[in-house]
Amino acid sequence: MYQHLITLQDSRDAVICLSFSPQAKFIAAAGYGGVTVWDLESFDPIPIPNNIYNPRNPDNVYSACAWLHFEQADRYFLIVGSQEGTVSIMQLEANDEAFHTTVRVVPEPSGFQVLSIDVYHTEIEIGKLARIAVATADNRTTVYTLSSSGVFREIFSATVEDFSLIAARFCKKTADIYVFELNGGTIMRLDYKTGDVKSNQKYGPDPMGTVCIDDSSNFFVACTGADFQMLRLDTIEHIQTFSGPDPVVRFPKVATFSEDGAVLIGGTDRGHAMVFDVQSGAKVQPLKYAKGGLVQPVAACTSKKGFLAAIAGSTMETSAEVVIYQKNHLPPSTPKSNDNTKASLYRSFMNRGSIQFIFVMLGISLMLNGLYSLALTYTPVVCFSRFLDFAHSIMSSLSRSSLC
Repeated sequence: MYQHLITLQDSRDAVICLSFSPQAKFIAAAGYGGVTVWDLESFDPIPIPNNIYNPRNPDNVYSACAWLHFEQADRYFLIVGSQEGTVSIMQLEANDEAFHTTVRVVPEPSGFQVLSIDVYHTEIEIGKLARIAVATADNRTTVYTLSSSGVFREIFSATVEDFSLIAARFCKKTADIYVFELNGGTIMRLDYKTGDVKSNQKYGPDPMGTVCIDDSSNFFVACTGADFQMLRLDTIEHIQTFSGPDPVVRFPKVATFSEDGAVLIGGTDRGHAMVFDVQSGAKVQPLKYAKGGLVQPVAACTSKKGFLAAIAGSTMETSAEVVIYQKNHLPPSTPKSNDNTKASLYRSFMNRGSIQFIFVMLGISLMLNGLYSLALTYTPVVCFSRFLDFAHSIMSSLSRSSLC
């Protein structure tokens, strides 16, 4: 079961999105209170210069966020999107241990909220570029690349007509992008190079307020307002329904897979998030939020110490808390008899090896004896003498090897 780890109290207003960094080094909370980042070793907030608190200005209200980590350079980037449509890249600077905005992209036209931000891979290998998909309220999906040096470039921008876009998510298998419709139940697959539509599936959940995809890109979960529904991504086959407490308002809540896809964690408006078993759909455990009310964002990751889950409050004009829970990894179940079994297998292997060695030595001896007989019959005396010396040297070497 998940146990309370810590409550972080530096968010000044409702939190809309939460995100753990790769390797569980940081956690970011973004929303009406701006952006807050905590170090998960010290649990101290990290300074963010020019982080303006102005919940009445859409450009200072952040609706989506995601992390990237470049392995070789060991650089962490936080990507955030605002209700005004601005996409900002924040980088941790080693000289002052603060997150600075290094890139800021203002869309044209502006004023269309960033609905979702997704990354193809959170850990970027040596020599690779990060790929970022951004969905905005003008039904536009834009894909960018980001280098470890901070170079941010647009690959394509695609608009789907007569489509109420709510989220864009990468397929981890192909790098294609799935786009999901808020009302209508349509799911389209866009080519990762051009943005052209490769497939168009109907009959998904209607509505879809939020969407998450599992790490295998086999399944997705959509929040309908009343519950969470899991479907197969390629066929739109319904797999499972996760029902929490009856909602006060059918406001979209975030869901995320955790524990290698074994559980789903979803928000509620009843002062807690709920952990569900993916296979059965059963409720496993509530994750309580002490202040009560709307718990819209959730996040999860795997750390060295165990599985982490985070929830936050989303009640406007109220300071929010970020509550982190932890669940230990299951210890390996190794019976004591396994040690004896391993020892027995080792002795058996060694015995088989010894028997094989004896047979090999016997075969070599028979072969040399045969050669010796041929030499006596057909080889002149001088050549026989040399052959005898050669055979003697071989037998001496083999005898020394067997003694070793």
